[in-house]
Amino acid sequence: MAISITGVRNVCGMRAISCLYPGDRSIIGNSTPRYTYGVMLGADWNNFFFSAFVQGVGKQDWYPSREASLFWGQYNRPYGDIPKSQLGNIWTEDNVNAYFPRYVSRIASNANGTLAAPQTKYLQNVAYMRLKNIQFGYNLPRALVSKISSSAARVYLSAENILSFSPLYKITRDIDVESAVASDQVFNPGGNSGDGYNYPILKSVTCGLSITF
Repeated sequence: MAISITGVRNVCGMRAISCLYPGDRSIIGNSTPRYTYGVMLGADWNNFFFSAFVQGVGKQDWYPSREASLFWGQYNRPYGDIPKSQLGNIWTEDNVNAYFPRYVSRIASNANGTLAAPQTKYLQNVAYMRLKNIQFGYNLPRALVSKISSSAARVYLSAENILSFSPLYKITRDIDVESAVASDQVFNPGGNSGDGYNYPILKSVTCGLSITF
């Protein structure tokens, strides 16, 4: 059970947090990525060409850990930064429908804090769809490129990671959705990854000329 008392969520109602015995708990969410997919598109017309690659995860859950300061902000540490997602979205007597509770420092980082225990209110949906690459270009006419003894040449404009869609972005854009969960548990099992601490996915735009001799 989770209710709001003067803006602070308490998973045990009026009782202390220690009332959460193992038998009181149930499994919520699943951090394993499910329904991963990738789609490639391509087209050619009159020497013009287009290609795109879309990649994503259909279902995945994430509960911000006690050290997820990019999500919890000063709920984690009183001297931490305030995430943009919390501005105007913190409980006050004039803003009782805010997503985040009344400010109480360390209720996320403290082991007995009311935000430290996973709960459905702040369980995040980190499913996503990302445009990994899109490219437009033009193949120069062979009669033109043959003048420089080339067999083919093309000009192109390419962009990487310029669009991303995720339910997480309805709550916060302070964390890249692919950095929310641990990304490399094969080579670094149990490592301090995820929670926004992974190296962020970079956006890039490139234009170029490709010549084949």
